[in-house]
Amino acid sequence: MDHISTLERLFRYKAHSNDEILAAMRPFDDASPAKQIVIRILSHTYVVDQIFAAHLRKAEHSYASANASRAPSLEELSEAIKTSDRWYIDYVSRLDKAQLAERIDFTFTDGEPGSMSREEMLMHVMLHGGGHRGQVSWIMMENSITPPADRFTTYLHKAEASTRRRTACPSNDFAVGRLNNLPRAKHGANDTAAKESDAMSPLDELTERMRTAVGVDSDLGKTLKFDLKGEGFVYINGSSVTNEDKPADLTLTVTIDDLKAISQGKLAPMTAMVSGRLSLSDMDVTIGLQSKMQALFSRMQAAS
Repeated sequence: MDHISTLERLFRYKAHSNDEILAAMRPFDDASPAKQIVIRILSHTYVVDQIFAAHLRKAEHSYASANASRAPSLEELSEAIKTSDRWYIDYVSRLDKAQLAERIDFTFTDGEPGSMSREEMLMHVMLHGGGHRGQVSWIMMENSITPPADRFTTYLHKAEASTRRRTACPSNDFAVGRLNNLPRAKHGANDTAAKESDAMSPLDELTERMRTAVGVDSDLGKTLKFDLKGEGFVYINGSSVTNEDKPADLTLTVTIDDLKAISQGKLAPMTAMVSGRLSLSDMDVTIGLQSKMQALFSRMQAAS
């Protein structure tokens, strides 16, 4: 197998990892919100793969968004990803250095212009998919399902055992641990600030912390509303943070105590979602805003 390029090996590894994680998802309860979340995440990676496959071919595509209009079934998604992965393996096996280096102009789904070499696009597809498989693995662990070992080294030593000084496939062990992407809460606020906080209502205190975190701009690009289950609302639009109950691009329904715990790093947002303590009005918008909302929660924690 020495004739295989590193790029082709990477896409064979991608296909192998996708096969394993899709198979490992079968123990999810069909009624579990977590199953729908992981399907949406992997469906998003498939759509992005298809968009960039079109860019690589200098062809048009029909996607107006990086998310599908409907969530596929696990069986539909598995078959679609297998077909896509086979296409990528075949495609990279036929590229020469000049084709890899060729820069291609295209348009992102948000209308912004883009320009990347084929090699850059292929590496984006690889890294993008791997990052989202990591998210899915984390959700699986939160639901007591063991994810597969998603490591390039593991794949190489299984797929090419004889050329990697291995006589048998290594065990499929996977050291797991609870992950929390938010930093630990800071402590040590002065007594005066603590007394002022005690004098404020929980809603007022949370709203002020949100205003501090938002600063001059939330950087969300969309309106966001927290529905605090009968204890009020927090509405964010750019730099404006109010307690208005207005329509928003995304509404998060959560108790004020759980939102406070999320903002303090004591409750991971994904844990809150898969356990039903946090519900979302639009999963597609959520996926698009995921990194920006995480940054907002981190700023809230720094403001505490």
